[in-house]
Amino acid sequence: MLSWPYEKAVSAQERLNGAVKQVHSAIGTAWGVASWASGVPGRLLGKEAAWLAADTAKFVVADLPPVLVGRTADLSRALLHVSLTDVLHDPKGSAALATHKALDLLGGGFVKMAQVVAHSPALFPEPFVRACRGSLAQAVTPPAPMDDVERILLEDLGLKLSDLFESFDPKPIAAASIAQVHAARLRSGELCVVKVVRPHVRERLSADFAAATLFARLADLVLGEDLVLQMVSASLAGCVEELRTAVMAECDLSVERQNIEDFRHWLDTSVTVRRARLQKAVKVPRTFSGASASRVLTMERIEGVPFSDICANHQQDAPENWQNALTSALSVAALSVIDGTAIFHADLHCGNMIAVPGLSGGCEQVAFIDFGCCGKLPAPLRGTLLMQASAFAGSRPDVRQFCEGFAHALQRIPELGTGEVLDVDALAEDMKPVLRELQRLNPFRGRSDPMSPALHMELFRLQGVLCRHGVQLPREFALLIKTGCFGALYFSLLDEQHRRRLFSQLMVAGAAYAASNPKDAKQLLRPAKLAALLAALHTSDRSVTLDRMKPLMLVAACIAVTVPLVARQMQM
Repeated sequence: MLSWPYEKAVSAQERLNGAVKQVHSAIGTAWGVASWASGVPGRLLGKEAAWLAADTAKFVVADLPPVLVGRTADLSRALLHVSLTDVLHDPKGSAALATHKALDLLGGGFVKMAQVVAHSPALFPEPFVRACRGSLAQAVTPPAPMDDVERILLEDLGLKLSDLFESFDPKPIAAASIAQVHAARLRSGELCVVKVVRPHVRERLSADFAAATLFARLADLVLGEDLVLQMVSASLAGCVEELRTAVMAECDLSVERQNIEDFRHWLDTSVTVRRARLQKAVKVPRTFSGASASRVLTMERIEGVPFSDICANHQQDAPENWQNALTSALSVAALSVIDGTAIFHADLHCGNMIAVPGLSGGCEQVAFIDFGCCGKLPAPLRGTLLMQASAFAGSRPDVRQFCEGFAHALQRIPELGTGEVLDVDALAEDMKPVLRELQRLNPFRGRSDPMSPALHMELFRLQGVLCRHGVQLPREFALLIKTGCFGALYFSLLDEQHRRRLFSQLMVAGAAYAASNPKDAKQLLRPAKLAALLAALHTSDRSVTLDRMKPLMLVAACIAVTVPLVARQMQM
């Protein structure tokens, strides 16, 4: 008889407690806004603001005029694609079209910045995000004239075109914002492709990033350090500088050639790759040193079907066994993040992967091309990833082990924190609701959208939790966000059988790493997790159910750790 009044009283108490929490949250938010607003005038009148004004004046007077005329012409040509009638009938669509065409023509740093917008749906208006995605997917960059290409070859190699090549197609097979690629045949008879940096691209990029840095510094002043660090792990100006460094490095093709050689050497010598039986999964093009320099890179021509064609044709006319080849290639990509001296390819979009046919005609390998954007993690961060990846290898995430990974990194790289000892238990308690929501929004689950605003907002929430506990994610993790996003998009191409195969191969790849690095594995992994991994190498049935491997053993862990850096995914 008394149970109903009691239950009613408990329900009322719960509603009251919820209302009190909402009031406290609203008061805290209002107090935070008031504190931020009170600090804005001081920041805008301080020494940093004076330096910013001086640097802006210098940029306007000295750096802007040489590129202003060209940029004005680019924007004018973009506006010609939009008619007044279209503006009146569909203003949002017209703005999106103008943005699309402007990005195509401006190229350089603007394309890289468009990639930030395209992968940040939680931060920008949906039409703007859609326009940037459309520009990146359908970009048509006008090629540089053949006279400029011949001049660059002569300046960098000291040889004429005819001295190096038996044939050279003047029409590029690809033209991007920084370089264009031509099909050719060397004098020695090998078929090849020649990548040439576009003329004057360095100067235009320098001006683009100088302007972006000034805007970022202004945003840092207005927002303040505390608010900025709630969203990203460094100042906005620091993020732009990191992007500038990476993009300018893409202009030096000798760096890309070294990346190719380093990745090839790792594939050929890695014990982990051999143990995982993935030696033949990925093909990397050979380079020709005698026909390569800082602005010219000559590589083996790889025949096959680009995965961009497979995606565009909705998998029609795709080569046989392409899904098997893709799962093996993704496993190699995941291993390259954590294994030994490896570098990892940080720009594996569909256009940079080619399904290579075998003797039987079906797809037997996947070729990785365009190594202009690569990354490498120091040993402490590879250990952190291993700890955090294994935390997701069971039916339920081990939140405490996930947080212990941050403590592991802070002990070995103190500059990542505030100097205080990390309270792992407190961080784990605050992480539980965030990770539960991320698991619900898991982009590796069927019909999930890896670009959904809800997912990105939850990742910003994760960044805020880390910031409150004094943890700042390392800059080296910035490139992993793209690796994770591309992994989720490829996952959506696979059928159910091959999703299971991918999970199984990733488990075996992790086991191969543990077997190849027993000392590190024993230090970083709990005995039960280590035993489960090693057992995967000795079982013939490697199928792993989706329920047991929900976030993907290795790749999803990269996402869970790195996606809070979504505003720094510029390095594409």
